[in-house]
Amino acid sequence: MISSYKEVRGVLYKKYRNIWGKYVFVIDDNGVKTKVFIGKSFYDNTELGTKWTIGHIYGQVINIRPGFCTNQDEC
Repeated sequence: MISSYKEVRGVLYKKYRNIWGKYVFVIDDNGVKTKVFIGKSFYDNTELGTKWTIGHIYGQVINIRPGFCTNQDEC
């Protein structure tokens, strides 16, 4: 497994487009906020308050699963 891979499980707290034109999700995991860059289509079709498990490397999305998942879950 890649050592820089991280997974965050939380609620979509905020979404915005940054000054460089990238689409950003801010995921709140019990008060810990993580920024993840996502694609425009996913950005447009996702509402605030939804639950996600997002795997990323240096903020770039690798995988997205709905809800709160663990490695053993099949979401």
